[in-house]
Amino acid sequence: MPRTLRPVDVFPITTRVLEVIRVADVTPGMRRVTLGGPGLAAHTAANGFAVDAFRSAGFDDEFKIVLRHPDAAETVGPTQADGVLNWPREDPHLLMRTYTVRRWDAERGEIDVDFVVHGVGPATSWARRVQPGERVQIAGPKMSVGHPEGVDWTLVAGDETALPAIGRWLEQWPDGQRAQVFVEIAEPSHRQDLTVPPGVEITWLSRDGAEPGTTTLLFDAIRAADWPEGRVFAWVAGETLTLIPIRRWLRGEKGLGKEQVEVTGYWRRHEVVVSSDDASMPDLDATEDDAERLHELSELAPAFALRVAATIGLGAAFGGETRTVAEAAAATGTDVTGLGKLLRLLTAIGAAEAVDAETRDAGVRDAGGQDAGGQDAGAAGAARHRLTGLGRLLDDDRVIAELDLAGPVAHRELGGMLSLLSAVRTGTGDYARWFGASYAEHERADRPRLQARLDREAERAEYVAGVLASTLTLPPGAALALTGQGAGVFADEIVRRHPGTRVTVVGSAGEVGDLPERVHGVGFAEALGSLTDADAADALRRAADRVVPGGRLLVFTRALDPGLADDHDYADDLVEFALHGGGVRTHDENLRLFAAAGLPEPARRTVGWGFSAYAVTVTR
Repeated sequence: MPRTLRPVDVFPITTRVLEVIRVADVTPGMRRVTLGGPGLAAHTAANGFAVDAFRSAGFDDEFKIVLRHPDAAETVGPTQADGVLNWPREDPHLLMRTYTVRRWDAERGEIDVDFVVHGVGPATSWARRVQPGERVQIAGPKMSVGHPEGVDWTLVAGDETALPAIGRWLEQWPDGQRAQVFVEIAEPSHRQDLTVPPGVEITWLSRDGAEPGTTTLLFDAIRAADWPEGRVFAWVAGETLTLIPIRRWLRGEKGLGKEQVEVTGYWRRHEVVVSSDDASMPDLDATEDDAERLHELSELAPAFALRVAATIGLGAAFGGETRTVAEAAAATGTDVTGLGKLLRLLTAIGAAEAVDAETRDAGVRDAGGQDAGGQDAGAAGAARHRLTGLGRLLDDDRVIAELDLAGPVAHRELGGMLSLLSAVRTGTGDYARWFGASYAEHERADRPRLQARLDREAERAEYVAGVLASTLTLPPGAALALTGQGAGVFADEIVRRHPGTRVTVVGSAGEVGDLPERVHGVGFAEALGSLTDADAADALRRAADRVVPGGRLLVFTRALDPGLADDHDYADDLVEFALHGGGVRTHDENLRLFAAAGLPEPARRTVGWGFSAYAVTVTR
């Protein structure tokens, strides 16, 4: 089962500088900036790296617009690297925003970008003031995703930030496909003259003075809509918190599979402190971004508090409502005292808030029902709280998947961190000392956790499997063996692109050498990171022995680039090392594995997203 019904085309990430050609108002609420210039063509960057020609085929292709920070003399942006970008992450003046390509005209060399011009923000202010002839740096897109396949109709919904994507989608709409489209706008004058293909019905929803991100217009319209028979794909985009109940309703009430639902937060509503120097710009030092703050807080006690809250379903228990501790404890099946203590910490870090002074003063009682002053626990249970905007992110499916202590991501991180001291001291982690069995044994014994991990690996593989399959040149009737993360997805893509090819998916890298027959090629999809250097070299050697002369040995993996890596990359490497003795290797370390296996230096193709495909033609 695919993780999305939309075909995905991934390509190397690029950055380029473009010129502003035109500026025009589409409606009173939307300004269109047209970009162009020689930077759209393939060229070589000043640092010598190749920049592919601009690509954009999908209706919601995203890219970054790099803006000058008010406190910086010049714009701070990324530089081109080999299929990836080198971001100046430590520079506080890096300022960028994400937008979709409204129109891409390859013949004329033009990109249209539509900006919603309400509110205060760096991109909005830039769009209001920019003039033809000015230059701006962009980064991406890094992939294009097409119209969903195998569906009978499509549900499309979004606020004005999604309108550029919806407008382009309707212009590319496949013949004969049905859809219901709901678009939320500020007022009727913001309606656009969109293409309406046969079989598509558009409903405009006006807030009529209400602030964006504060209404339930989209959710109400979706729930009240007719629901035709047949398989549906739902695409919804807009303000993040307003989409949480929509995603839950589509997945729960309507029973749609994960591959049928794409709900994307395009923006977050939060309090903005206006700059004293420029009322059209926010004070970027004083204005907090909840998503960034959530990341900063995910350390030790705050990190575990947030993970426990996600695991017990605290976000769903509260939603956007006010609850007593007792009500929340009943909804989550937790202890009143324990939950009261958790909410106290969540309040201190800004994920929750007490709704009145009495709540703030209420103590959290001990298990015996008494606090230090001898009062009973009823006051604490009656204390009322609500989640802040940051806390409501705990009701987002993607955040829950990352933080859930019962899930594969948190379990892997926790096991790796507990094993890290031993790994650093001795070269071998001690996971079994903490958990009573090895990481692999523990995971195999927990089928739901194993399946969740396999699903995540397959989902990631879908973004790059097509690129890997396109690198293969295979004789008719070729036999291949694949192992590693998302190997089944890679196998499906290879068979689709190379009809007649026989692909065997092998359980682990060490088992490749046990194949009963010799094959035309063996592929390792991120399979070597969980092996020590000695075991990885042995796996390559044994795999090469099973490849017919003239066949190919392929390793598809991330190559850690110290010049581009950030703390997340290094943390991932440490966790792999602590759990398995392997890790995320650099390019030179990958080459040493091939040499240790007695193989010639492989050819390397940079795929993008930090992935590389190494290939060796086997001659022995």
